[in-house]
Amino acid sequence: MKSVKALLRTFLLVFAIAAIAAPGHTADRVVAANYPPIMIEGEGERPGFAIEILREAARRAGRKVDITFLPFQRAMYTVQMEDATLMPALFKGKKGDEAFLWLVQIQTAKLSFSTTGLRIDDLETARGVGAIVVETGSTPHVFLSQLGFDNLIEVSTPEASARMLLSGRATAWLQSRSAMRNSWAALKQSKPLTLGDVVHQIPIFMVASPTLPDEMIIAYRAAVQAMLDDGTMAAIWGRYGLSAP
Repeated sequence: MKSVKALLRTFLLVFAIAAIAAPGHTADRVVAANYPPIMIEGEGERPGFAIEILREAARRAGRKVDITFLPFQRAMYTVQMEDATLMPALFKGKKGDEAFLWLVQIQTAKLSFSTTGLRIDDLETARGVGAIVVETGSTPHVFLSQLGFDNLIEVSTPEASARMLLSGRATAWLQSRSAMRNSWAALKQSKPLTLGDVVHQIPIFMVASPTLPDEMIIAYRAAVQAMLDDGTMAAIWGRYGLSAP
C-alpha cells in the first residue's frame, strides 16, 4: 500500500509540474558562489550537489536556467535585490534571513572545528584557543558571534580560510565538514586536517528572491519532492559523499 501511495504522489507531482511548465520561457536567472562541494565553479561534470539538484529540478519542471558565479556576498545581495533570481544553496540562520525566499531544503550542514593539531570537540574548548577563522557573513560567523566569541578572523571564502589555517595565522576554522575537506584537499599538500565533533547543524536551502512568481515556487518545490521520492536526491548526495540530512 505504501508503494502505491508513493507512486501516486510522484505521478501527481509530475503532473503538476507538467501543467505548470510554460513552453518558450526565457531561462531562469541563477547566481551561485564557489563553495565546494555545494557549488563548484568551473567543474562541468562535478558542479556541486546543489547545482546538480537545481538543474535537475529545472529540467523536470520544463524550465531552463542560466547560472552565473559571483563572490558570495554579491550573490546573496543579488538574490535579495533583484526579481525572480535563484541561488542553488544557502545556509539558514543568518541575520537578514527574512530577505530570502527559503524555497526548499536540500541538505544539512554539520559544523565542526578543524585544526592542524589538537582536536576541538566543543564550544568551550574553542573559546580558549587562538584565532578562529570564519567567512564574513556566513552562518558559522553569525553563530559564533551570537555566542560572544571575540577571537574571530574574517575572510571572504572557504579557500582563504583553509590557507589561513595552513599558514598558522588561524588556530581553528569553523565550517561544514564537507566544505572544509574539499577546500583542504584543493591545497594539495600533505599536512592532515584534524576535524572535531559536530557542534552545530544548519539546514541548507535552495533560495530565491521574495518576488519569485508563484508558478516557479510550485514547480521547483514539486520537482525536488519528486526527486526525493524517486531516489534522485540520494544519488546526487552520494556522488559527493553525503547521506540524507
